[in-house]
Amino acid sequence: MKRSLIITTITLIGFFALWLTNRPLKGFVQNVQAQSTEQFSSNEREQERRNRCSPRTMKGTHGYSYSGTVLGAEIAAAGPITFDGYGNLHATYNVNLGGKSFKGGFVGTYIVNDDCTGIVTLHLPVLGLSSNGSFVIVNDGKETFFTGTDTGVAITGVTKKL
Repeated sequence: MKRSLIITTITLIGFFALWLTNRPLKGFVQNVQAQSTEQFSSNEREQERRNRCSPRTMKGTHGYSYSGTVLGAEIAAAGPITFDGYGNLHATYNVNLGGKSFKGGFVGTYIVNDDCTGIVTLHLPVLGLSSNGSFVIVNDGKETFFTGTDTGVAITGVTKKL
């Protein structure tokens, strides 16, 4: 009788100990599973964010402004710019370069990457030259931040969808 009572007690203590140690393990496993799910969801969201931009994201007319320096002269400009959704653009401008005002227009091309960054080339017929820049699309395509990338050009600006 004593022997069976001792075996029963040891068995119950063993089951109880196993149950106690398994509870934190279950919590640990559940926590790891939850973190894995959160990370998977986070990765899915990141992938969706990365794949959400294309040339069509910018389609439409935006207002733009920029300022900075070009070959040491201060510059500031503003005007409307229209993106066709296929990589082509056209715009008019009012610009002040070194204290002198000019009006005109330009055409250009743009490339949009999946991660909402891109590059632009502007063809300025009055000056007979091209200018390059890079940009990032923000606010679900309603705005861009851009900068000039040519040597001697230090400009930054913004576009906002009208």
